[in-house]
Amino acid sequence: MESVRAAYVHIPFCVSKCYYCDFNSYPGLESLFRDYVRAVVLEIEIAASKSGRVREAFSEHESLSTIYFGGGTPTVLPTELLEPILQALKHVFGIDRAAEVTIEANPESVDKPKVEKLRSMGFNRLSLGVQSLDDKMLERLGRIHRAQDALRAFWDARQAGFESINLDLMFGLPGQTLDHWENELRTILHLRPEHLSMYELSVEPKTPLASMVQNKSLSLPDEEAKLEMYEKAISETKSAGYEHYEVSNLALPGFRCRHNQVYWRNEPFYGFGAGATSYLARTRTRKLSNPRDYISAVFSGQEPVEYSEKLADRALLGETILLGLRMLDGIDLTDIQSAIGLDPFREFGLEIADLVRRGLVELRGSRMRVTHDGLLLLNDVSEMFVEPRICPTTSPSAEI
Repeated sequence: MESVRAAYVHIPFCVSKCYYCDFNSYPGLESLFRDYVRAVVLEIEIAASKSGRVREAFSEHESLSTIYFGGGTPTVLPTELLEPILQALKHVFGIDRAAEVTIEANPESVDKPKVEKLRSMGFNRLSLGVQSLDDKMLERLGRIHRAQDALRAFWDARQAGFESINLDLMFGLPGQTLDHWENELRTILHLRPEHLSMYELSVEPKTPLASMVQNKSLSLPDEEAKLEMYEKAISETKSAGYEHYEVSNLALPGFRCRHNQVYWRNEPFYGFGAGATSYLARTRTRKLSNPRDYISAVFSGQEPVEYSEKLADRALLGETILLGLRMLDGIDLTDIQSAIGLDPFREFGLEIADLVRRGLVELRGSRMRVTHDGLLLLNDVSEMFVEPRICPTTSPSAEI
């Protein structure tokens, strides 16, 4: 039986939609909260019965070692509705005593009593969607919290006993300069969060941000400026003792996100909830995105599936390589060959040789990793290993 020790739970609700957001999230659906939780719990129970897992029949080493509640904004749900989902996972699959249990939150969606309750329930890692500590920037992004809310939420979480906190940040924001970004980094690093996720603002089609950029009511920094911001983030965090271990993720030693590493290593995981993706038995399955459709399907006994694809061996090999190259430690091609059964050099030898020649990847024995230039051109590197097929992404978590 395939060993699956990771689970993602998608909570597709939020208070309001940010201008840049194209995630599977919906404001104004409070009336669905209770039915949605019941549907997720039922989906968890059904998934366990189909997989043949029986709680009493497996050891702690087969229990879940990482759980991630993403969204949306999971903490828009009252804690009394989050708890049944966590309890269902514990009852059905078991949760390792040393498991990493993460929940995403926006600053306005938590207060001290709420983070204290989350910690007592078993969540031990909090991922805060800070994005910026400049109120003007937050307004331009359509965020409804302010910088002071983010700082308050951080210290509330600290006092509640969270010893592992991630802060999500964005750069390349409308009107942002390198000096502004550098000052913001200094403030963030003074807080000393265990983990940082830093993303370049992406303008997604059909979002309000895309319209604002198109009609020139907002202007974004140019590519050179955004590159300087990225390089500055790497240098400043490294000087502060953080490991830059993945394209957009940095951590103090011992605090790398264990859950997201499951994705980057292309390991199996359960996905529960509307729009969640699971990866089991080399098959990617994406659940129905619309919460109402998802609830209806689960309650009527139907598979709440929107898309499913079983990966052929070469496609699986290419996907495993491109995901693994996101990690700066790189990948061991011998280990990948043993796991998948195909020789990476036989299948992608020309592509690998071209990337080495261009200085975008380096080979040391069987280990391949991106160079600094390759890191800056990672899309070009990844395209070398993409098969001509639809490749659904993993979860919509902000940390992927």
